[in-house]
Amino acid sequence: MKEPKNEGATATQAQDQKPAVERRRASLPQPDFTFYKKAEAYPGPKYLFVGHSYNVELDNQKGEGQDNRAGAIKSLFAKDLKWVPVTEALGNQNFAGVLSRFEHDHLSRLPESTLIGEAIDKDGTPIKHSFTIWREERRGRREPKA
Repeated sequence: MKEPKNEGATATQAQDQKPAVERRRASLPQPDFTFYKKAEAYPGPKYLFVGHSYNVELDNQKGEGQDNRAGAIKSLFAKDLKWVPVTEALGNQNFAGVLSRFEHDHLSRLPESTLIGEAIDKDGTPIKHSFTIWREERRGRREPKA
């Protein structure tokens, strides 16, 4: 007895693989950055928005804890800077001192091209005790082989 050929299976498998490859090569979807662009705090399409760093423990500590963190973050951008490299931010003792252990560990593992920027909510209002992490898009680039 011959088993019937399932010719549709191989064609379907090939179609399923192609979109997966295209998805891996495509840029990651990014949120609307209109509010960052209006505040001139958007580093450009070369960078991916990683997220806001927000210390949840500060929600229970009103006053001094939030003020210290907000002041340390603001001190990074005192010279009308919108972003600083992650290595420079971690080198700032005032800023590094207010980071949670998780934040410090995460930032120290990021590439040197990562930027720390001001955090802005969807209404365009600065988030005082938070900062934004922007990672340089590296997809599609090939490093020269030595």
